[in-house]
Amino acid sequence: MTEMTIPHLLKRAAFKYPDREAIVSEKGRWTHAQWDRNANRRAVVLAEHGIKKGDHVATIFLNGNEVLETFMALMKLGAVPVPLNVRFRGKELHYIVSHSDAKAIILAGEFEKVIREIKGDLPGATQYFFSGEKTPDDLIDFEALCKQASDAEPDVALKEDDIACILYTAGTTGRPKGVLLSHRNCVWASVNIAVDVDLRPEYGVLLVFPLYHVAAFMIVISNLFVSAANVTMRVFDPKRVMELLAEEKINRMTFPPTVWNFILQLPDLDRYDTSTVRSLSSGAEAMPLETKRRLLALFPNAGLGETYGMTESAGTITTLSPRYAMDKMASVGKPFMNVETRLVDEDGNDVPRGEVGEVLARGPNMMVGYYKDPDATAKTLKEGWLHTGDLGKLDDEGFLYIVDRKKDMIITGGENIFPREIEEVLYAHQKILEAAVIGLPDPEWGEKVHAVVALKDGETMTEEAVIEYTKEHIAGFKKPKSVEFVERLPRSAAGKVLKRVLRDRHDTKS
Repeated sequence: MTEMTIPHLLKRAAFKYPDREAIVSEKGRWTHAQWDRNANRRAVVLAEHGIKKGDHVATIFLNGNEVLETFMALMKLGAVPVPLNVRFRGKELHYIVSHSDAKAIILAGEFEKVIREIKGDLPGATQYFFSGEKTPDDLIDFEALCKQASDAEPDVALKEDDIACILYTAGTTGRPKGVLLSHRNCVWASVNIAVDVDLRPEYGVLLVFPLYHVAAFMIVISNLFVSAANVTMRVFDPKRVMELLAEEKINRMTFPPTVWNFILQLPDLDRYDTSTVRSLSSGAEAMPLETKRRLLALFPNAGLGETYGMTESAGTITTLSPRYAMDKMASVGKPFMNVETRLVDEDGNDVPRGEVGEVLARGPNMMVGYYKDPDATAKTLKEGWLHTGDLGKLDDEGFLYIVDRKKDMIITGGENIFPREIEEVLYAHQKILEAAVIGLPDPEWGEKVHAVVALKDGETMTEEAVIEYTKEHIAGFKKPKSVEFVERLPRSAAGKVLKRVLRDRHDTKS
């Protein structure tokens, strides 16, 4: 019986569609067959240097053929890629390399400096493979060796339950956790996407998320599942995104709301040809309603879906079909084909429709657990259910609405306030670019509502104006008691607002 692993998906695509484009970058174009052969060459080199099944190998790359070939090479050997966040600095990278027990690092040339900062303090990582020009003498010239290597398929027995990768969470509540995803988790998540999302074999799909993020990882795996093309960008640039649409006839794009916002701020958007775009999606956090409306106007031939997921679910829990984009604008939809969900109260009892409860999810795409963290695993995975920490409610038709993060709920004067409701109001203001609402300690009320606002370029507002504006749209007890203006909100690499950072600022001030 064939084990449905990620390398098997590539092998199948290379057999069925050998000449179909699989990877497009600034450096060139590669078919599925070429991707497969190049991954084999990399696997041969890694095996010759002692990389074997079960080994953890850290990688740090921008998007392109090199990282896609390297990931597949590691997986063909049964080794486990640990993608490093390209925005992290020395101490942050050191923690993940050390915590993951990586025995080697494969790095692109532009990351030599930051890796050298930590290289001397990583006794577990004994080999450094360099992917770039002018390889330093003390690093292994990965690209030169790969060009000379055989393209024979590695003879390694892979199982669906083998670990495919360790993806570290954004660390929005503390230290990043290493999420163990098996091949089974990833393949079933790609099945979910292939069934419930507008993704077709002939599509060119834009890949801008770096591959340390579960959204990017699953874009690649789901594209591979249907044999669609990955059109990669090394660095996000909103203007370049819009130019690529016409150049590469892009059909599908996925971004978090904050990135869609950057695109929507471009001048003269009507001069770009968006006619080939058929499928838009958003994730990472809730998309403001005004952003949805503007995207549908900018891409008139495209459907707009919204996916709710997390690293622990291989990115897939629920999805909102484009046909409900206008009717269910604040919803994240219904569970993917192979996912079940529940909403429960503090005692674990199911809540009635219309009432708020924690979102639980179950399915073959849910993680194996957290690496070296049995306590956190036990708290998150209970009796087969993933406890997301998100609060949601269902409408009469079973559509899910995420109310807020459980830990972000504000209790003031005995009233429960969900920051997202206030943020939706703030985002609708024409002068406001982005906003976050947090609770701060208050001696009288327990907590007070505090808004952090970033204005659009050239705009001005006063604290009083923001507060008065919210009073027009929500109950008085929900309005912000204070407003703080910032240039931009702090965000994780996944695009999520770091409310922990916003709270910590005030803890420091007090």
